[in-house]
Amino acid sequence: MTLLLGLLIGLAIGFCLGVYTCRLTQRANSQLLDEILRKLQADLEGFKLHISESLSESYQNFLQHLAEYRSQLVKNISNQKNILSRLLESTEKISQNLSSSSSLQKTKETNERTAGARLKSLPPGTISLEQVKIGVFLCSRNIMMKNLIPSSNDAEGELDNKLNWISNLMGQRYSLIEKLYKEIKSGIGEEKALTLCLKGNSPEVISYSCQLASALHKVNFLEEYNYSKSSKNLRVKLSKSTEAIKFLSGDWLERYVKRQLIKFAREQGQKIDFSYIANEKVTLPDGSDFEIDLFFHINNRFYWIESKTGSYRDCIEKYSWLASEMGLGPDQVFLVLVDVDQETRSRIRSSYNLSAISVEEVESLLYRIVRR
Repeated sequence: MTLLLGLLIGLAIGFCLGVYTCRLTQRANSQLLDEILRKLQADLEGFKLHISESLSESYQNFLQHLAEYRSQLVKNISNQKNILSRLLESTEKISQNLSSSSSLQKTKETNERTAGARLKSLPPGTISLEQVKIGVFLCSRNIMMKNLIPSSNDAEGELDNKLNWISNLMGQRYSLIEKLYKEIKSGIGEEKALTLCLKGNSPEVISYSCQLASALHKVNFLEEYNYSKSSKNLRVKLSKSTEAIKFLSGDWLERYVKRQLIKFAREQGQKIDFSYIANEKVTLPDGSDFEIDLFFHINNRFYWIESKTGSYRDCIEKYSWLASEMGLGPDQVFLVLVDVDQETRSRIRSSYNLSAISVEEVESLLYRIVRR
């Protein structure tokens, strides 16, 4: 009985302890849960604030992007308006040009008929039949020939033959006689004799320089000529004659270009339709007078060549303007220069729509043109 009572008391005490322990555990769990809930609530408040700030920043970015897009859209619309405006202007200009071109074509045809009739009515021997084509071409561009020098009259005297030989020597061997020629040209108009030191130059330079000086002396374009083999000094004195000054100032180059053209054209004989005018005085569309160095046609394709031994800068713009009036491009208009580098060639072609060539290139150029 006592044992049973002890067991019951033990069970009661164990039950009470279990209930107490359970309550303690529930209280601890409740406190922990409250702590977790408070922390979670704090985290939620922080997340809410972060979301709010992020949304605010995103909204601001959205508004900024929207404003930039609107600005770009307005700019694009403005550009499109400008493009459409330019297109409209271009269309109007094209329409005007077409109308003008039609009028110019009619004027050109009228000028050609008038010029052809006028030139063909000239007395026999005044102008060759081949030259009529050149005259008609120029007149149709409102460029009037004045003196009508017949190109068919190739009869030349003894002096002309000698000068042609000298000009051919100077043109084909220009790099070898350049030093002497520049010395001579710089001394035009001076009374004193010129002394050129050829020491250190190649035998070819010395030989061709002496040949040129001797030939000029024989036609009296040099009053004095002497070469000292020991000192290698070449002494010359220029003639004061008009013919000598004209030839040495640049006529030699014009002669050289013309004679090369005639030589190649004659080699072709009846294979080509060819005529030329040289040193022809004309009246230009603006009423000014002008002298054309060399103008010719090969099978109805027209070419114009100007030769300059000095500065070309004072006349290059007029050449460019006249080439445009003639309707000729850089493969038909050539400027022959004694000093020309690649930079000068490129600048003249890009700025003035002309082709600049050196003296040494004349022969090959004319050969290609005649045989084209």
